[in-house]
Amino acid sequence: MILFNSAADRPVQTRITGLVLTAMGLGLLAGCSAATSPGAGTPAAPVVAVEPMTPLVAFAATAQPGAETTLALPGSGPARVRVLRTYNAASGRECREVLVGAGTGEQARLVCGADGQWAEARPLLRGGGLQRP
Repeated sequence: MILFNSAADRPVQTRITGLVLTAMGLGLLAGCSAATSPGAGTPAAPVVAVEPMTPLVAFAATAQPGAETTLALPGSGPARVRVLRTYNAASGRECREVLVGAGTGEQARLVCGADGQWAEARPLLRGGGLQRP
């Protein structure tokens, strides 16, 4: 086993390998910074189309749990809508579970929002995740 006490004791090959690796590392860093820096060749951020809020989403975005109203929903006519609960999802979005309809025809729907943009979301569990009598 060879132990090196100083740079002068190291073989020339070891010093050259170290220089090559250092140069390669700097080259990779330069390539990374060029790829992420804004410039003429960088594509613009994608534009996300914001769909207009439906009456259900607009109501859920501003209502608190227990709030209730009747809305004219597209394709089904007037329906009773009630905010059941609000919670913060693991994604960081604020979500509201909304019950649409009445009696045995009641359906749970989920509306979530972040940065002022609200939209319907798919519930993770069939039936909205709540056990109802």
